[in-house]
Amino acid sequence: MPRSILLRSVIAAVVAGVMVPVVLAQSQDSQSVAEAARRAREKKKDSSKATKVITDETLDVKKGDVQSAVAEEPKIPGAPDTKTPAGAGGPNAPPASAAAKDEKREKLKKELTELKEQIKQSLMDLDLLQRENRLDQDAYYSQSNYGSDTAGKQKLDGEKQQISDKQQEVARLKAKLADLQREMGESSSSQP
Repeated sequence: MPRSILLRSVIAAVVAGVMVPVVLAQSQDSQSVAEAARRAREKKKDSSKATKVITDETLDVKKGDVQSAVAEEPKIPGAPDTKTPAGAGGPNAPPASAAAKDEKREKLKKELTELKEQIKQSLMDLDLLQRENRLDQDAYYSQSNYGSDTAGKQKLDGEKQQISDKQQEVARLKAKLADLQREMGESSSSQP
């Protein structure tokens, strides 16, 4: 028996000798992690943040936002200008006319880009509607008794109508785009 006690005490000493460095290493790691976190927080506090100053130049203003008490009147394309520049018809008429043409050309470019964006959005919506319709068709026709599912059939018919409406909208927008491009070509050919 004394031998088994001796063996047990040797095993206990070896296990304790192995475990003590492991436990100490873990406590040092946790201390170093905590210390690193403290240092990071202090560093973050010390670094001064650049404050963003909002000015008229940095402010992104969209057309239609209220910025002043005087509202801007929307102009209908093709309608004559209500404001006439001072000195029109005088010796400064050709430069004013060129400036008006440039202004008109810039306005056409802006309308053209807005219209292209509308077409892009409408095409994305149309694609989404068509995909959703295909998924609903698969779900509807995969049922063994799809003939008696009137609600599912009405849903599919409604989606088909939405797709048809969206296709007509895209066609209308594309026709408007062609007209604007034609008008843009005419205005560029009339410039000297």
